[in-house]
Amino acid sequence: MASTVGNFDLPSTSTNVTTTSDTDSASIATVAGTTVDVPKAASNGVKLKSSSEQIAITMPNTSGTQTGTVTAPGIVSYPTASGNVANAVQTDANGAVRFLTVLKDASAPEEFEYNLQLPEGSSITKEDNGSLKVTTPAGGYTIALPWAHDANGEHVWTQWFTDGESTIDLVVNHHGENLAYPITADPWISWGWAGFTWNFSRGETNNIAVYGSTALSPFMGTPAAAAAVAAGGQWYADYSRKHNLCMSIWKSYYSYYMYAYSRRC
Repeated sequence: MASTVGNFDLPSTSTNVTTTSDTDSASIATVAGTTVDVPKAASNGVKLKSSSEQIAITMPNTSGTQTGTVTAPGIVSYPTASGNVANAVQTDANGAVRFLTVLKDASAPEEFEYNLQLPEGSSITKEDNGSLKVTTPAGGYTIALPWAHDANGEHVWTQWFTDGESTIDLVVNHHGENLAYPITADPWISWGWAGFTWNFSRGETNNIAVYGSTALSPFMGTPAAAAAVAAGGQWYADYSRKHNLCMSIWKSYYSYYMYAYSRRC
């Protein structure tokens, strides 16, 4: 499950993450001020703890999964002997968390429910770009615009729905489509929702698709440009170019956590 997805390398974003474990936890890592506790039992919630509060997120479709084990730095995988969905959780070098959901074949469902245990007074809102903002008494979390790719790297349509309080639903539209399995879907959650967005023109998007971090550096500097490419910036630029779209990149104020997405322009 720890592999290249959509032509960019997911495992490389957690290569330097150091983890420990205990009786109940397959992986515990503190990165960029956030402690991520990933359970051995998939039915237990993944906990994110900052200096001021803790939240927990449960994974979807955990029935029949086996005990989670560390399969690569920062990555815990939950194999399943039966069923058509498998899960993995990745803690990356910025303290963000990826919930990787793998759809094994066309019989897999299209809707995946995540339940969030949040402090009293919290709320969830959907942003104009399709991402979610979780606002808590102590601050907030970004739940990035979801994406999914099939085994050939082709983009699969996805989006979020939420009840605004504690439940988010990931919809992956794969039934009746000409896709190669398995499909990997990737919700990405990070502490600190405040950030800013670069909206690139068609010409700039084309240059980024061809030249990657070299074309991004004038906008955001060399370190951030490298992080943007690692987060899929060049892949999204190429996808946008091929579909007559433009690319945008959102970056947190607090770290190099960022995500790319396509928009109409």
